[in-house]
Amino acid sequence: MKKFYFWDDENSEGKSVIIKELLDPTYGCYVWPAAFVLAEYIWHERDLFKDKTILELGSGTSLPGLLCALLSDNTHVILTDRSDVPQILENIREIAKLNNLLSRNNIWIKGLMWGDFSDNDHQLESGGGLFQLLNDIEKSNRKIDWILGSDTFYDPKDFEDIIVTIAYILTYHFPNAKFITSYQERSSKRSIQYLLDKWKLKCNQISLASFNFNHNKYINDKNDDNEEDKESTDDVAYAASLQSIFLLEITKI
Repeated sequence: MKKFYFWDDENSEGKSVIIKELLDPTYGCYVWPAAFVLAEYIWHERDLFKDKTILELGSGTSLPGLLCALLSDNTHVILTDRSDVPQILENIREIAKLNNLLSRNNIWIKGLMWGDFSDNDHQLESGGGLFQLLNDIEKSNRKIDWILGSDTFYDPKDFEDIIVTIAYILTYHFPNAKFITSYQERSSKRSIQYLLDKWKLKCNQISLASFNFNHNKYINDKNDDNEEDKESTDDVAYAASLQSIFLLEITKI
């Protein structure tokens, strides 16, 4: 169990998010460093997200999405992850409950497979596919304003499925929506530019300095046991991973 705090200074009112991690082989049950970057951006620019409709893809432990939900009762947040890995969705429900959000009408938790536009029986049983999700949102007289994703570009085999999902939402649901994603560069050979070109999307990089991201906040606080002597190669590796994270804004051309 971890608790993450967001504030401007010691005298200002902030927010805190409780996260439950699982020792599980699936990627989605652990808070990845990219989630810190996206969450800090949301906090710094919180007036842009407050009272909006927000879809988080690959929510996992849902730190960015839950922070959005805490901004106001009128901020509608849809937390999604793989419909074929029910333990991730169950953990999201438990985390939402820990943050007193599960009973609120502004939180939806749905199974969603990237790039899958079918409405087969499996999708319907787990909450429906993208078509059903967009239909439900439109029935509630809303449009998706923001799409969030932290470290969604992890496995290259998923890259086009993610991009085509974004492209569909921006083309057929709401062209003014924006996809904000924190991306950790693990190989200089990996690129999404050709996919953006293919699906008529454009990308801008958001500087971490523009929202005063503090790397030391997460390096110093990452160990729950607070052992002062735990200066190790782990800290160096953690710092390096934060340094390799980029924040991107993807929109329709």
